Amino acid sequence: MAKRPAPTKANLFSTQTQLKFASDGRDLLQQKRDVLVMELMSVVSGFSEVEEGLQGSLTKARNSFLPAYIAMGKEGLQRTVSSHQPDLELEMEQHNVMGIALPRIRVSVVADLSPAGLVASSGALDSTLKELQNVLAHIGEYVEVVSTIWRLAIEIEKTQKRINALENVFIPESEETISWIKSVMEENDREDLFRRKLLKNRSAS
Repeated sequence: MAKRPAPTKANLFSTQTQLKFASDGRDLLQQKRDVLVMELMSVVSGFSEVEEGLQGSLTKARNSFLPAYIAMGKEGLQRTVSSHQPDLELEMEQHNVMGIALPRIRVSVVADLSPAGLVASSGALDSTLKELQNVLAHIGEYVEVVSTIWRLAIEIEKTQKRINALENVFIPESEETISWIKSVMEENDREDLFRRKLLKNRSAS
């Protein structure tokens, strides 16, 4: 229990004002929490689809790689791929939800990933590289979703802790302080009234 202030009208008004701010703050935090929870649920509901998309693209890339490896061998693949190194482009943006910065991530290839026209290339390798391009896109989407879930979950936890502190500590203590100040002030008023009556009776006698 925090140290009680002196039972004065000024302290009563100050504590009542603080209680009003705390109650309003709790309500706003609850609204923020509810919005973040809805956003989290929306993102989580699409996570399975994103995960399946990544797994599917990885499976297709692996399946298309095996024929290329058989046709060209390890050294042939290394020579062909090393002669064609396209640049990757990573785009990272942010959008805000209730003041929380959430990521938008896009991974793309600046130029065609397939080494078309190279003598050592094969159709199987071209297919593999195109599938890998799809893998990159799905990786960006997957990282975006996981990062969003992580950030939202942390912010929801922090917001709930603030709500708990207000509901379980500050607001009850403020209400108790207000009740105590009022009771002391009322008791002082009764004592003051009793003294005045006593003085009046003495003066009349």
